[in-house]
Amino acid sequence: MILLSSISKVIQAFSGLLQVDIACFNREGRLIAATEDYITHKGIKVHAPFFDRIYGNHITLLHQPGDMKMCEGCHFYNNCPSKAELIQDMMFNGEKFGYLSFVSLSHHNENVLIEQKDFYTGWLTRLKDIIISILRDSNEFKSNHSPVYTSGKYIFGNSQAFKHITKLVEKIRNSTSTVLITGETGTGKSMLAKYIHENSTVRTGPLVEINCASIPESLFESELFGYESGAFTNARKSGKKGYFELADNGTLFLDEIAELPIHLQSKLLKVLQDGIIQRVGGTNVKKVNARIIAATNQPLHEKNFRPDLFYRLNVIPITIPPLRERLIDLPLFVEEMIENLKNRSGKYVISCTNQFMDILSTYHWPGNLRELENVIEYSMNFETENYLSEESLPPYLLANSNVTQNAIKNVELVGVEREIISQKLNLYGNNYNGKQLVAKDLGISIRTLYRKLEKLQIQF
Repeated sequence: MILLSSISKVIQAFSGLLQVDIACFNREGRLIAATEDYITHKGIKVHAPFFDRIYGNHITLLHQPGDMKMCEGCHFYNNCPSKAELIQDMMFNGEKFGYLSFVSLSHHNENVLIEQKDFYTGWLTRLKDIIISILRDSNEFKSNHSPVYTSGKYIFGNSQAFKHITKLVEKIRNSTSTVLITGETGTGKSMLAKYIHENSTVRTGPLVEINCASIPESLFESELFGYESGAFTNARKSGKKGYFELADNGTLFLDEIAELPIHLQSKLLKVLQDGIIQRVGGTNVKKVNARIIAATNQPLHEKNFRPDLFYRLNVIPITIPPLRERLIDLPLFVEEMIENLKNRSGKYVISCTNQFMDILSTYHWPGNLRELENVIEYSMNFETENYLSEESLPPYLLANSNVTQNAIKNVELVGVEREIISQKLNLYGNNYNGKQLVAKDLGISIRTLYRKLEKLQIQF
């Protein structure tokens, strides 16, 4: 079961039955899922301090959104598309998880939401409980979430695993011990390395990155340790600094460390142990003070890799999970990528449709964040509207989509629909006039209502 898709589908179902728009936010006020009309009118960014002001109220009714004191600072202040909102805190495992909101975007529903507050509060709580049950049963929510670095900013997920990573980086900020980052290709290992460097005591020093897979084996030693004049044919007369010297008093990031030639592993180990290097063709040694961060997408203990070097590198291990295990943060990643790719694509794209997000959330993402960025950029180039839709997705991703085959776990929507219609019949009456009012309230024809009554086995 795909977590994001499940929450989105439940929200769409409740919205259709209750005739209100619905939005679900995380604790930072970032949109997780919402109805199409909500996204169209209000977008995916919310004034975060607003949630801080209402936190702890449990249920908050906004009878004049945009014109209330708690709305000050919002870009919709004095001009909010919402006519009324009913908002509830969501708690998960004793901690604030986010917020759930029933929203009226029309004056007709505004009165309904306010006048029938108790009715909608009951269903708001019911939907909240369903979403929490989905979270509780989901392995995705329990999995790790890693950071993303883009355009000078670090964009993070909201899981406990992310808190662990940031706390770990904080704990090691005064340390010079080596760090080994593991994770699949495209998960953001180099981004995390930048984050670690910028939160260390050597952040004012250089960050030098070397991809061990991109350097020919014959040049590896001279690239790492440098060389003296005349060390080999075509060598510079002045010699050349190696990566260790360039990273002195800073950080040396060794990406794809599994590709380091076996004969150089002992030399790297000696540098890590003694902190000194010797240039190729030279006789003098030089002290270097570079913090080492290594990364790999392969299990080093299964490779032709020296165990003693592995232990020297693996002092502080950090594992970044693949994107398929942290799909709850997809809206966050997509939002930031759309923002960052606007100039490159030359398109003004506001956000994406729910169907677009559903397809993304059911894909397995073997290329992780790098593949996601490729897909978003592709879609932005081919999209003709202001919202990315499924029509703009790459053909291979559409072919692999199984959105229509996903069932919603632990949610009996038929029972929910039966209960809502029964409550409205009790409210308006079970006679013909009452049924007409129920049909009007649900936004369906009287004929459709009778078909639903028969299908749901509601006595009429």
